[in-house]
Amino acid sequence: MTSFPSDFARSLPKAELHVHLEGSVDPATMLALAQRHGVEAPANDVEGIREWLRFDGFPMFLDRYFFVCGLLRDGDDFARIAEDYLRATHRQGAVHVEFHVSSSYHIVEREADWSEILEGVIAGCERAESELGISSLLLPDISPHLGADAAHRALDVVLAHLHPRVTGIGLGGPADNWRTEDFGSAFQRARDAGLHTVSHAGEHGPAWEVRHAIEEFGAERIQHGIGAVGDPDVLSMLVEQGIACDVCPGSNVALAAVPSLEAHPLPAMLEAGVTVTLGSDDPPMFSTDLLTEYENAWNLAALDEEGLEQLATNSLVDSFAPVDRVEQWLS
Repeated sequence: MTSFPSDFARSLPKAELHVHLEGSVDPATMLALAQRHGVEAPANDVEGIREWLRFDGFPMFLDRYFFVCGLLRDGDDFARIAEDYLRATHRQGAVHVEFHVSSSYHIVEREADWSEILEGVIAGCERAESELGISSLLLPDISPHLGADAAHRALDVVLAHLHPRVTGIGLGGPADNWRTEDFGSAFQRARDAGLHTVSHAGEHGPAWEVRHAIEEFGAERIQHGIGAVGDPDVLSMLVEQGIACDVCPGSNVALAAVPSLEAHPLPAMLEAGVTVTLGSDDPPMFSTDLLTEYENAWNLAALDEEGLEQLATNSLVDSFAPVDRVEQWLS
C-alpha cells in the first residue's frame, strides 16, 4: 500500500463538520483551566492527563467528557478553547470548522449563562478568523437523554440569543426515547427560525436511527451514520437525498462502535455512493486529529490522492458556509 501523502492531505482546503467544542480541550489547557479555577486535576502533567483521557467504555468516556465540561466556567474559557482548536486544525489545512456546543448541558444541567458562553466562543472564533482567515460556525446541541421538554427549554434560550455564527442545531446522545418523545417539533422550531438541522444517528445504533433522523428531524447531515450500512434502503435514502454523513473512524474505534479500524464500514458507505466528510469528534479523548482521520480513510478505503481530494471537497460543499466562500475554497 502506498504511504499516506500527509503533505498533500494537509495542503487540501478542508472543513471539519463533526467536532465538539468541549471535547476539543487539549491536556495542557485542561491543566491550565484546573489551576485557574482551583480544581484538582486528575494528573499533574500533560502526559498524566493524556493517560487519564484513555478510557474503557462509553460510561468512562462520559465521566471524562463532563469533567472537562466542568472546567469551563466563563466566557474567557470558551474563547480560549475555540481559538486554540481553530489554530490547531488550521495547521492541518482546515479553512472552516462547525463546532457542536453542548447547549442542553450548559443551559439545563448547569443552568449557566448561555449568553456569556456564546459571547466567549464567538470572541475566540473571531480572533482566529482575524489572524488566520479560518471560518467557523456553531451548532448548539440538544440532548435527548434529558427528554423533549428539556430540549425545548434549551432551544428557547438558543433562539433568544441567535447570532450569525449560530448556523443550526444538532442532537446528540442516547436514542432510546426517540420513538416515545417528540424531538421533531424542536427541529421544526429551529427551521422556522432559519436554522439548519443535523443529528447524531447510527453511531452505536442501527439504521433505523438514520431514517428517523431524516424523516422525523429533517436532518440535513448525519453525524456518524455508520449504522446505515445495515439497511440498503437507508443507504439509498442517504444517496438519493444527498445527505452527507460526518464520519469519525477514530472515535468509532475508541468508543467500540466498531470492533477495529479494519472493520469500519467507511469503504461500504463510499462504495454505496454516500457522501462522506471526516471529523475528529473529541480529538484529545480519542488520540486523533483531522489529518489522522484522513489517514484512516486512506488506509481503510485504499484511496488515492483523488479520493482524498473528494473527501475534502465534500466537507466544503456540504458545510453551511456561505456559497461564495465555498466556491473560493474550491477554486
